[in-house]
Amino acid sequence: MSGEIRSSFGGGNPWDYIQPWDEELFGKDVYDSGQRAKWELALSIAGGLPYIWRELARPISEIVYGLLELRAGDRVLLIGEGIEPSGWLEDMRDLVGPGGAVDPVEIIHDGRKAVMGRVPGRNGQTGCWRWSYADSLADESYDCVAVLQATQHCDDWGETATDLLRVMKSGRRIVLAESVLKGPSFTARINADVHLRQWFDKMFEHIRVEDIPYWSGEEIRDAFGDKVASPQLLEWRGIEMFWGRKK
Repeated sequence: MSGEIRSSFGGGNPWDYIQPWDEELFGKDVYDSGQRAKWELALSIAGGLPYIWRELARPISEIVYGLLELRAGDRVLLIGEGIEPSGWLEDMRDLVGPGGAVDPVEIIHDGRKAVMGRVPGRNGQTGCWRWSYADSLADESYDCVAVLQATQHCDDWGETATDLLRVMKSGRRIVLAESVLKGPSFTARINADVHLRQWFDKMFEHIRVEDIPYWSGEEIRDAFGDKVASPQLLEWRGIEMFWGRKK
């Protein structure tokens, strides 16, 4: 592991320090890198997003709905990872009612494939790609757009901001929110406690930190530029958000 986190603190491999008493408790499989890779990945991501968004960050989901100003009859474009199990699809459909529509674009399979396959994006980061989700959509065919747990997988937010705003009605909001796995706040929290640091180094033995894509809130705000009015950022316990109103 190298890059941002290694340069500040930690970054070694705790598995190199396995002791006889660990083998006594877990068996010889504890030495097997292939076996560990499966369970490291399961521990780091399996069930994580629904747990985060349904329980830990439930208040942020409610804030997202409020910022979108969802009302009966609205049409919403929803792009994200874990859309249905995280509760967003059901919640938004309840808010827009039978006369509205929420069109989901689920990208979790593409996201996992891109990160674990180290697929390069046009911006030089792995784990992201060109978003074509709005290419075939008509101008102003949606009232608002939500990008939930997907921000980091876009390889050109300047381009995508224009595309997504094109399909929105003027005067309505676009909202982006993500529980991030990178960035200065995340790094500071991991490095604040040696237990967290060693757990992180174990779980990411087989995924390089540099292969996790990341857009900072400031980069997102710059990408939208003057395309939106009153652009805003919020960071809360590892959730990073951006929102703005289409002019």
